[in-house]
Amino acid sequence: MTFDVAIAGGGPAASAAALLLAQSGARTIVLERGDDQGDKPGESLAPAVRPLLERLGIWNDLATDGHLPCHGNRSVWGSDRVDELPFISSPYGHGWHLDRRRFEQRLQQRACDAGVMRIVNTSVTGLERDGGFWRLVCRGGVAEVRARFVIDATGRASRLARLLGARRVIDDPLVAAVSFLEAEEGDPDSFTLVEATEHGWWYTAPLPSNRLASMFITDPPAVSTFPPPPHTLTRISTHRYRPTAPPRIVDAGSARLDHLTGDAWLAIGDAALSLDPLSSHGIATALHTATLATEAILTNDSRRYTAALEATWSAYTTMRRDFYAAEKRWPASPFWSRRVERESLLLTTHDDA
Repeated sequence: MTFDVAIAGGGPAASAAALLLAQSGARTIVLERGDDQGDKPGESLAPAVRPLLERLGIWNDLATDGHLPCHGNRSVWGSDRVDELPFISSPYGHGWHLDRRRFEQRLQQRACDAGVMRIVNTSVTGLERDGGFWRLVCRGGVAEVRARFVIDATGRASRLARLLGARRVIDDPLVAAVSFLEAEEGDPDSFTLVEATEHGWWYTAPLPSNRLASMFITDPPAVSTFPPPPHTLTRISTHRYRPTAPPRIVDAGSARLDHLTGDAWLAIGDAALSLDPLSSHGIATALHTATLATEAILTNDSRRYTAALEATWSAYTTMRRDFYAAEKRWPASPFWSRRVERESLLLTTHDDA
């Protein structure tokens, strides 16, 4: 069980990196903690991700695999007006509403077809240097793996990076109550909808098989039961969507590692940079970091990788600040006042520096 690269994690970042590495001749193994079952949040693909998916060879699979086209975004943000941003002017065409599991299975298939070994129900519990290799101690489908290089793709847990001494820096804590709903007939409206409320904001998007993804984002530690705002409620009630299970509470905040790379290791995707769902760049960032990580490993130079992720984080935090600053309808709301106070503090700190 000796490899050039071992990847811990099983999401899009892990599969994309494994596929590109295998195509370049690197012996690669993916160690997946989960079992590929159940719903996963994170189902929107913006049009600009097309070049990445074409490089991975799965762009044409999106239509044949039954994913739904997304023709734009609507938002109720900063006023009661519904603003619309259609994708008709995008040079990449429309976006997609994904069956997330189906999408990941396609990526996994491509990686395995390229020669990647993939083992599920397996956690990395420890790792140490052993000459020119890492020795990964595992629990589950395999006991031990040796690899010259390791990639942390364990999502927001950043398990490998933390084992190696890296620290996750929480930039803006948020939680999301995620629900998947179903109806007898699908929603002909192919747009995503984002709607701000006094206590946070809501997101809905249609999915394949007459389903709807719904997410309420607010401050931790707990999510109280707040009714959907008017436009979100209309979408749910008009099509008689019903929840398939109680809402699941997940981390949706902004965070990053204090260092993204080290001696023969690096982190990708959410393990490196965790973005607010408002950015709609979760999957795109995962695939982008996987691509850059592959180049860093193959050239034995992580400096460009680190610089690119630092630039990504800087652009993201600026975008997030501008988006939250645009909503001024509830100045006394703890949720919105915290955003304003926090961003003001960051700007003051930056100016002083």
